[in-house]
Amino acid sequence: MISTPDEPQAPSSLRKSKLRVELRAVRAKTLRLLEQTPERFLKLRVHDFYSPIGWHFGHIGMTEEAWTLCNALGRPPVNCALSFLFANLPENPKDDRVHLPSREQIIAYLAQTRRASLAALNCADLSSKLPLLADGYAWEFALQHECQHLETIAELLQLICKQEGVSTDFPAQQEFDPPAATQMMRLAGGTFRMGSNWRHGYDNEKCEHNVEVSPFSLDRLPVTASQWVQFIDRDGYNREELWSAAGWEWRTREGASCPEYWVRHGNGYAYFSAVGLRAIQPNEPVSSVSWFEADAYARWIGKRLPTEAEWEFAAAWDANTKGMRRYPWGGAAPSPGQANFGLNNWHALPAGLRNSGSSSLGLLDMAGNVWEWTASPFVPYPGFEAFPYDGYSKEHMDGAHFVCRGGSWATAAPILRCSFRNWYVPTYRQGFLGVRCAL
Repeated sequence: MISTPDEPQAPSSLRKSKLRVELRAVRAKTLRLLEQTPERFLKLRVHDFYSPIGWHFGHIGMTEEAWTLCNALGRPPVNCALSFLFANLPENPKDDRVHLPSREQIIAYLAQTRRASLAALNCADLSSKLPLLADGYAWEFALQHECQHLETIAELLQLICKQEGVSTDFPAQQEFDPPAATQMMRLAGGTFRMGSNWRHGYDNEKCEHNVEVSPFSLDRLPVTASQWVQFIDRDGYNREELWSAAGWEWRTREGASCPEYWVRHGNGYAYFSAVGLRAIQPNEPVSSVSWFEADAYARWIGKRLPTEAEWEFAAAWDANTKGMRRYPWGGAAPSPGQANFGLNNWHALPAGLRNSGSSSLGLLDMAGNVWEWTASPFVPYPGFEAFPYDGYSKEHMDGAHFVCRGGSWATAAPILRCSFRNWYVPTYRQGFLGVRCAL
């Protein structure tokens, strides 16, 4: 099998310049999100799963400083008290993270830690063999970490919007027409190289290894809102036989009757987005459903969730080269014409509009728009080694988390890579999570 080659290491000066540009661009988005965060929610916990939204902004700065300044170069933090406050440590539980500095102090801390990080980059030897310095690993790690927390912050803005209960200022949502039949793509399967050896990939993506998938079929598009309405209208939430035992216990306890951010509006449903209540488009992917809901829907429609090996094969296999692509369309960095990503829009867009983002096997929307649940628990690949620390992946490889793939409208470009593995517990549905079914 042909595996995806790693990029040649750029000269240190060019690599540093590229990192500065990318770090600056992501930070501009971070500050825009902080600006639109309501003051009264800055220090509040709005959900048991999350720390206060203000903590996430400070955590971005703390993490960048910790890896680029402290761990890579052995220097002390610029502010020990804030470094502890914004750390994700058992000694700093989420309930204690409400004791935050002001918005202005958080902005100042972000600026202070960024100056220290860039000063460290200026003097770092990126040709070093030390893992955190080689090719700027620590700075790339900080960059991708900030990108991931921007998505978390977008999730929190959505929760805040739901809690505020924004009143409707648009015409009542009407019932959807019956959806068109789902097109399924028949895939021959085969042996492929799963995972990634990219130097800046995360530990759970490594190492590349041979996997064989049997022939299977996969929906060409993710499940849409109009298809999910049929599931609701045909009593899918109330039919115990469609749910696993744990799923039915969760549904009963939570009283779930529709996706997390859906509310009845007129003859249909509206959706609490991160910027307000909005109308739902019938052909947009359903979003904010738990693994339990995704599994029940698949049973209802007579299908199942794909394994993550099937998902990665469908997204990344190149039928011409017999190798794997970094993104569904190839090796080129994502563009808005190929995927909905990077907070370019504040919600999922209608599925199937971006034909230039098609995988080699003809599947659409496998990058961006909504994450897609798989049937696979989050477990290590053969040869897994935790890096740069146990807490990122290893502690979650407990069999209680399920893998989701593909990214969402809030996911940054580099994280749309086909090998990226996200994971959540099956009860979680506050993220931008959808589903694509297999047979």
